[in-house]
Amino acid sequence: MSGCLRFDLLPFPRVTFTKMFIHSLALLAFASAAHARLDGLLVPTRQGRVLGTLVSPTVRQFLGIPYAVANRWEAPTPPPTRTQVFGATNFSDSCLQALNPVSVKFLRLAGARDSDIFIPESENCLTVNIWAPITKRKQRTAVLLWVYGGGFQFGTSNLLTYNGQNIVRDNDDVLVVTFNYRLNIFGFPNAPQLASKTKAQNFGLLDLDAVVDWVYNNIAAFGGDPERITLFGQSAGGIAIDAYTYAHPQDTRVKGVIEQSGSLGILALTSVVLDPTPWNTVASVVGCGNEVTDATQLTCMKTIPFRKLEDAVISTNTNFGPVVDNTPARAAAGNFLHVPLLSGTTQHEGDIFVVGAEELAAGVVIPNLTELLADIETQVVVPVPSCTIFPDISTRPDLRAYHASEISLMFGTFPNPSPPATQKAFSKFVQGAWVAFARNPAHGLLDIGWPEYSPNTSSLAQLGNFFNQTGTVLIQGQLVDFTCASIPTLISATHKVSP
Repeated sequence: MSGCLRFDLLPFPRVTFTKMFIHSLALLAFASAAHARLDGLLVPTRQGRVLGTLVSPTVRQFLGIPYAVANRWEAPTPPPTRTQVFGATNFSDSCLQALNPVSVKFLRLAGARDSDIFIPESENCLTVNIWAPITKRKQRTAVLLWVYGGGFQFGTSNLLTYNGQNIVRDNDDVLVVTFNYRLNIFGFPNAPQLASKTKAQNFGLLDLDAVVDWVYNNIAAFGGDPERITLFGQSAGGIAIDAYTYAHPQDTRVKGVIEQSGSLGILALTSVVLDPTPWNTVASVVGCGNEVTDATQLTCMKTIPFRKLEDAVISTNTNFGPVVDNTPARAAAGNFLHVPLLSGTTQHEGDIFVVGAEELAAGVVIPNLTELLADIETQVVVPVPSCTIFPDISTRPDLRAYHASEISLMFGTFPNPSPPATQKAFSKFVQGAWVAFARNPAHGLLDIGWPEYSPNTSSLAQLGNFFNQTGTVLIQGQLVDFTCASIPTLISATHKVSP
């Protein structure tokens, strides 16, 4: 039968097929794992391997990786090791937030969506998120470690505003890390029964210590350089970073710090002693106010469900924050971490704080009420002019350059999906400056023409100045120093006013 091919269909043993099927699956799994390793998505850490995702052709993303574990009002400890791969594909729960109507309004004005604000919360929240480039460069990348603000009452790394993808996409020699830390009564209880224990009041700050440890020990596996870690944060995040520099004057891991609209100075003037009033107020509300001793009260408070504690904090409008110790004396003695510092404020910090006040004054005819209130808030809340100012660029056209307005510009996460060209160009400039600092904190800004600050020279950088809306203009610091003259009087006046 020339010209004809014959196929004899022989019976296929079932067992052989099963073996071959399993073998095929094994090959497929091996190929998938190999592909993940090739793309840098399967990363070994000290606790075990983590598997991330590719969010763009050049950016890897790892979400919700535990960096520490902690029981309520206890110091964080390293997380346990894992034998199975951890899927780092979703954000973890947020730490407990005191979200009252005012803080929710603030977050919305700052660009947060409701889907970012009202998210799952728990006490199992100490996690990091990492955005890392896919790069063939041999040198490891600089590391930017973000500390969010929120007055130590609210905040989370889960906000879209803090997504590091755009920074890494446009700068392939930097890696961005964000993390959660404990807040309000869970992070800063100011409990009298904890006063005798070393560092026992500032658990949120201990979380910052723990994440720096974790990043230093693990970031090389993601392509980051553990010897080039820069902390950057805004508002309470800036204060936390400043506190870190005083708590760790001999630290060798952090090489630079960026403090945006926040430093320890004003906190040191107002929170030098422990005030147990907020703690006792919440304890009474949740049924732990009649305990005979401090020890039994602490035991009682540890048994209260976290949601009940959170609701009590919100309903009583109590605030909890760090207890600082002898910071002015440490500063005078030079007893702090000596690393390069980039510090700054927005020109009109107070604008975002006066929304509620303006609504309360509805119907009262006062010309320019918002501007008047905002300028007062700016002087009281942000008393010290620093080396960077964002005066004229804002992602909210109805507000001037307000507190937190620079964050979305820095991350490139605009509330408006189609931002103006000037805004996009300015965002690129800000990102470039921050990345230059992270690359080389000592000389990075000098290389782009930004000198070290001195009050007597034109070295105060106004970013987004009217005369250069997409870059910087250098002016003398003395031109804005005059606003500091009224600060002691304003602070003294606030202490004399009875509630």
